[in-house]
Amino acid sequence: MSTAQHTAGEAIELPWHAEPSFNCFGCSPRNPIGLKLRLKRLPNGDHAAETSFSENYASYPGIVHGGIVNVLLDEVMGDTLALVHGLLAFSVTLRSKMLLPLAVGEPYLTVARISGRGNGVLHTQAEITGSDGELHVMATGTYQPIRSEQARKLMQLDDAAFGRVQHYFDHGTGES
Repeated sequence: MSTAQHTAGEAIELPWHAEPSFNCFGCSPRNPIGLKLRLKRLPNGDHAAETSFSENYASYPGIVHGGIVNVLLDEVMGDTLALVHGLLAFSVTLRSKMLLPLAVGEPYLTVARISGRGNGVLHTQAEITGSDGELHVMATGTYQPIRSEQARKLMQLDDAAFGRVQHYFDHGTGES
């Protein structure tokens, strides 16, 4: 993917950014140590985030930590599900294949799409490419939609916060 293609796409304002109780490491603009990812909808319907990492996210000097790379993948795939289906989901599996390391300070594009559904879960795919179009990482993920009772308990939402986000829970996924 060329540098020009890295910037193509319609910017998306994530609807949960307005919710003060959401402090997501991947996408919240309020998380002081988070990635603050901003998603775009590409012309083909996929979702993408442009990212460049500082030394704060390095493992070896100049190399982005693999765990942070997986956070990036999980975030873009999970946000894609939320935007397409209007639901929040937990990752059940995340499989990544690191073909090339990500370098600190270099721009990358992470692109995700929904690849299937069935047995109560949703499946996603993603890849990370460099500005020269070279593929660095491929990934797949499986996600379980969050039920209301899980959200209230695990997220410790009070009644007001739960009322504002309740529509993201209790979605059936059907069969593929």
